[in-house]
Amino acid sequence: MFRAGKGKDVMIFPGSGLFNKARSWVVAAEMVETSRVFARTVANIDNGWLEELGGDLCRRTYLEPHWEKKRGEVVASEQVSLFGLIIEPARKVSYGKINPAEASQIFIQSALVNGDVNKPFGFMKHNQQLIDDIVDIENRFRRRDLLIEEQRIYEFYQERLPGIYDIRTLARYLKQKKNDRFLRMGKDALIEYAPDDEQLDKYPDRLDIENHSLECSYCFDPGQDDDGVTLKVPSTLAPSVSPESIDWLVPGLYPQKIEALIRGLPKIYRRKLVPVKNTVDVIIREMPKTQTSMISALGEFIYRRFGLDIPAAAWSEESLPDHLKMRVAITAPDGKELRAGRDPNILRQAAGTDKSDELKAARLKWEKTGITRWDFGDLPEFISDTGQKSGRWIAYPALEPSEAGRLVSLRLYRQREKALTVHHRGVAALYAIIYAKDIKFLKRQLTLPADKAFMADYFGGAQNLLKQMVDRVIQDLFGKNIRSQKAFDAHAESVAPKILSAGQELLDSLLPVLTAYHDARSQIHKLQQSSRNNNQVVSFFQEQTAELGRLVPETFITIYDKQRLDHLIRYIQAAAIRARRAAVDFEKDQSKAKGVVKFTEGLNQLLSELSPRASDEKRQAVEDYFWMIEEYKVSVFAQELKTAIPISAKRLEQKLGEIKRMA
Repeated sequence: MFRAGKGKDVMIFPGSGLFNKARSWVVAAEMVETSRVFARTVANIDNGWLEELGGDLCRRTYLEPHWEKKRGEVVASEQVSLFGLIIEPARKVSYGKINPAEASQIFIQSALVNGDVNKPFGFMKHNQQLIDDIVDIENRFRRRDLLIEEQRIYEFYQERLPGIYDIRTLARYLKQKKNDRFLRMGKDALIEYAPDDEQLDKYPDRLDIENHSLECSYCFDPGQDDDGVTLKVPSTLAPSVSPESIDWLVPGLYPQKIEALIRGLPKIYRRKLVPVKNTVDVIIREMPKTQTSMISALGEFIYRRFGLDIPAAAWSEESLPDHLKMRVAITAPDGKELRAGRDPNILRQAAGTDKSDELKAARLKWEKTGITRWDFGDLPEFISDTGQKSGRWIAYPALEPSEAGRLVSLRLYRQREKALTVHHRGVAALYAIIYAKDIKFLKRQLTLPADKAFMADYFGGAQNLLKQMVDRVIQDLFGKNIRSQKAFDAHAESVAPKILSAGQELLDSLLPVLTAYHDARSQIHKLQQSSRNNNQVVSFFQEQTAELGRLVPETFITIYDKQRLDHLIRYIQAAAIRARRAAVDFEKDQSKAKGVVKFTEGLNQLLSELSPRASDEKRQAVEDYFWMIEEYKVSVFAQELKTAIPISAKRLEQKLGEIKRMA
């Protein structure tokens, strides 16, 4: 069946030689209508002949005009028909000369307004830069009402480019005009209203953190990974940027973050800070920015300013919208983003993955192994590509002891705190190598008296105590942040003669601790034996023994300095006195203990909640609190021993609250 002109359905006459053999297009000499319309005297033809043969009888229709970037012009699909038969369904043709007005509209919108061209003209680059600058301001202020509507940009071009519908006509027009200034827009024409400089300064292009100037970028696209502020940190600098420093965001978003944190508090705290807007205003106006985390600073300020004690655990940073949490992007030397996220610990994760060629070269230059004497020159506090802390990378030289302690290495560390810790031990290890004979002699001289030797069994034996004592002497005398041979030699000259006497002093300080510990353990054991029929009392004495073990562990010489040993004696004696009194009046002891339990439970809670992200300040505060509790036990159970510091339940409560406010 064929379709003929004017929509008729035609069938080739069965007697024709082309019946059931015809191609797609045929021509017939006559049409005969009987039971149906038959085509007779039929021949195959090529439909490509028809457009030329048909001439003016052909009808042309143009469909789907659109911009084609590659051709640099507006094109349409041309459809050619003859007597209603489509002989060319979709031929791509230039639309500019067919419909100049519509082609110009499409060209201006797609090519100029949307910027969809292979090679932008100068005026396009100029205008797009202005648009990008305004969009960047919108991203910072998180709003979409600064840039004028797209229609107004379209009208700007349409007014100035009459009859221009493709790249070629535009290029010729610009050549006639001599320049493109008439197509360059001003910022005032593109922006609805401009924020003042004071507002813009709250959204800086760069942040100064840890002596580094780091780039910031802004995005206003809720739900996307890069929504909010992104701080770009070169991988070479990441280890030297503290997580606390990025907690404060940028000044422009700071009030929003404070408000969101307060609104996220449990109702018991939040209702005491209403109206929230007023509270935020006070905080913004009066609370100074510190080097600690925002949560710690906020908790401390609210406690002092409003008298409200909010523990750090009550603040819900996780519930903050993403744009109020700094996004950190770790970048390679070429600027490529290596990894990004809103967890500040990403700064530490990047420490072991830096592959900077410059840093590799620095390691080859600085790092050494097999050091047995100071023959490597002076060590700076840090090195960087510029010699300043504001360089693109920074590293910290430190001496590092080997596990065996027989050799020392010089290494570069990315984290200052870690470098200092290692360097103290490394310097001490180097002195130990140089004064090996003196230390060997010290080991022979440090022996426990015969009547005290058995007391070392509580702490892993005499050899363990001996090793701890020698290590303690070495660290106390030589574990210093020394960075020049001159200082190294000078310190050795003043301190080396004291090695033996320092060891003897440590031994003299240690013996009373051993004695007090042995006496306390012996007394508690005897009291436990005599009370073995009372399970409750037996459990009490067992717990007292365990507490002594926690107070004076096997490594107590290593972890406690010499000054702490003197206090240990009082704490041990206080435990013994408590045990003796409990054996006489157990109920009275338990009554007193109730005043201590809440503080020990508070300490245990602090320790269980202490996260890897906890600040050094908080860790030190927890340790101080531990010793305050020991002093409080003395005041409660053995007042006659007297305390080393003023102590009371109120002071402990204040300290506990202070620690809980720390992040």
